[in-house]
Amino acid sequence: MRQARLTRYKIRKHHKRNNKKRVKPSAKYVRPGELIKAPIKFNLTRGAGIDVVKFLRAVAHRVLINKKPVRLDFRKTESFFVPGAILLTAELNRIVGTSDLQKPVTIIDPQLRRPREVMKQVGIHQITSDRCDIIPTRDDVVYWRATKGADQSGDKLAILESVAERANAENAKQVELSGIWRGVSEAVANTVDHAYELPRADGLSDLNETKWWMFTQIRDENFTAAVCDLGTGYRSTINRFIPEQFIATWKNILKGHNRDASAIQTAMEYGRSGTREDNRGKGSRDALSVLEQHGAGQLFILSNTGCVRYSYNSGVQQSVELSDLGIDIKGTIVWWNLPLKRDENVHS
Repeated sequence: MRQARLTRYKIRKHHKRNNKKRVKPSAKYVRPGELIKAPIKFNLTRGAGIDVVKFLRAVAHRVLINKKPVRLDFRKTESFFVPGAILLTAELNRIVGTSDLQKPVTIIDPQLRRPREVMKQVGIHQITSDRCDIIPTRDDVVYWRATKGADQSGDKLAILESVAERANAENAKQVELSGIWRGVSEAVANTVDHAYELPRADGLSDLNETKWWMFTQIRDENFTAAVCDLGTGYRSTINRFIPEQFIATWKNILKGHNRDASAIQTAMEYGRSGTREDNRGKGSRDALSVLEQHGAGQLFILSNTGCVRYSYNSGVQQSVELSDLGIDIKGTIVWWNLPLKRDENVHS
């Protein structure tokens, strides 16, 4: 009798396994349920953003299209990188801010302490109104600051000014951040001026008053700042302020590269050669001028499906790399990483 029961059990198990619906890993977020599992790593570069973007689209579909609350399971999440973390913050802020549900998103915290600290430090729990009693203590977490806003008025960006003042006070030999601050401010202004002139092509409702999100950090003699918007991206906006002939010229030069990355580089070149007397279109150039004036560091600009990386050292441009993200983030991220100590031979 026992052997007969085991045989029936094995037959049922075998039948269930053979009739189980197979789902490709690339499509596992297409039809989200009540519980959506978060990716292990939140990163967008080097082809790592596929799971992140599908996760965010699933959350938006569940809450804004299906009009149902969702629980986000971060228990297996291990790490956050700057582009992935700021995109997560922006998208969750947008989803929660535009939803009519009383509690649209609930978070299940990561099992590891470091990602829990990161989420608490950048304000994820505050966005979703979830309680998190952990107090960030890690040296690679506690220096991050997060802010957001709709424009440059008032004290919306006072946090960057205070960060600059603190950096200068910590070490008299460190670079003055006033020039960095001006460039970052212009990049944020450009976001407000151009990013939302056209509707975002995702079929969802418009943003609330928040238009940009920013992370800043000063640690180990390095200054990091990242600005994110959820606008239409460079490729949709360059036609509004760059002459058609200039775009055609650089389209031919950059033929074969990702179209969004080419649009970023076109905007940079136009800022270099065509906006000396005209303020329109200077935001992109101001993002790069931060790096040029500082003389050393890296600038990453991610827009929709493309990414451009600029590298400077000793006041000289070392490289420009155009790449394809492999996904569409439906927004723009400008990310600076600057050493605070400069070589003596670098000009001010």
